Amino acid sequence: MVSMRPLFDYKTCRVLSLVWMAIIFLLSSIPRLSAPSLFSGQDKFIHFVIFGILGFLFAHSFKPGGGKVPFFRALLITLMVAMYGGFDEIHQYFIPGRVASMGDVAADTAGGFLAAIIFWKN
Repeated sequence: MVSMRPLFDYKTCRVLSLVWMAIIFLLSSIPRLSAPSLFSGQDKFIHFVIFGILGFLFAHSFKPGGGKVPFFRALLITLMVAMYGGFDEIHQYFIPGRVASMGDVAADTAGGFLAAIIFWKN
């Protein structure tokens, strides 16, 4: 099995989590932001990846306790990503040209969940 040793210590990952959240917030503040359409479902895939990265950063930001990540921590990481995804969609609701979507929150949560499960299993 591949070891999931972080590149940075948990304190650095906490800062990187906040930086990544700020980047998400800034990008969602841009009216009418769009990417070139390459395939169907691209929007959900982008949400999945961006919030999956946030899930990885959250997972690494917990103080290491040795061994596997407890299942409770995986659920907590998923909840944290879902809450930030929901916050981001509420924020987008007030940005001209942007649309709030529960589908986006679902994609955000799925990305965070996958990251959390990977860390739970390793």
